[in-house]
Amino acid sequence: MDQPKVGKTEVPTKDKSMAIYMVQPWHRMTRQKVTQSFTRVNKIMFPPLATSRGAEGPLIIEAEISGHMIHRMYVDGGSSMEVLYEHCFNRLRPEIKSQMVPATTSLTSFSGETIWLLGQLRLSVTIGDAGHSTRAWMNFMIVRSLSLYNGIIGRPEIKEIQAVPSTAHGMLKFPVDGGIVTIRSTILIPTECATVITSSKEILKDAKVRHENFKVALHLNFSDQEPSDMTGVPRSVAKHWLNIREEYSPVQQKKRDQAPVRAKAIQAEVQKLVEAGIMREVYYHDWLSNPVMVKKHDGSWRICVDFTDLNKACPQDCYPLPKIN
Repeated sequence: MDQPKVGKTEVPTKDKSMAIYMVQPWHRMTRQKVTQSFTRVNKIMFPPLATSRGAEGPLIIEAEISGHMIHRMYVDGGSSMEVLYEHCFNRLRPEIKSQMVPATTSLTSFSGETIWLLGQLRLSVTIGDAGHSTRAWMNFMIVRSLSLYNGIIGRPEIKEIQAVPSTAHGMLKFPVDGGIVTIRSTILIPTECATVITSSKEILKDAKVRHENFKVALHLNFSDQEPSDMTGVPRSVAKHWLNIREEYSPVQQKKRDQAPVRAKAIQAEVQKLVEAGIMREVYYHDWLSNPVMVKKHDGSWRICVDFTDLNKACPQDCYPLPKIN
């Protein structure tokens, strides 16, 4: 017996959920026409997958969170908690943001960097459509960090809603009354990666001509800038880290108070670096070094950092700089 077709019902504008798409302007997003489907089966199964047909990107879905339709939610089975990034949290309604409570834990990234949480927020999350969906209360940790995503749905809530993700298929499946819902992943394409790929293809086409240099856009909004400008350089283009000996313990230098004139100069220089996207506010409790102010010939100040303790912990460079006179 055929099931009767149900037409789409019009939702009044005032009742529509507020959509949160993306904050980072240097990434574009394409979406598949069909993002979800429903089948009347009892078992969660995935179709056979050929090597050449596997999905390449992460598993990204949309979810309605406390009346907001939030895009770019990363389903990560390796995460031990749910995360909501600050740029998404700031776009929630004030009455929802006011429910955030302090958090006493911290997060440690793969690089070993400690990130202190802004707080935690318990939110109602609905995945699926009006006809077939699952709903759960999720405890999100609010994090201040640059990210492609608005949030992360981790292992605890994947288990709570009895979902089965498959990154290879680009699908998330979970049971509902009467069958299984399949959510297909949204496709994210970082524009700076596309720029590098395009440049590489052009070089291969013109292989007979030797190109000494070619330019890569560091930021979509500032395409004319070069590495010397150093404004908002993504880590996929350039990244630096310190090679610290394992046997050295972190050193926290005692705070040195600065004179009012020097403190004002420090604040101005740091603000420039923050606005340019070179620096961001973090909470370090492992290493701490004081700024050192040096006056230039024109009377202005140059801000330096006392890296004496940090230099002792790093192996000596096998390729020192030549004498600069």
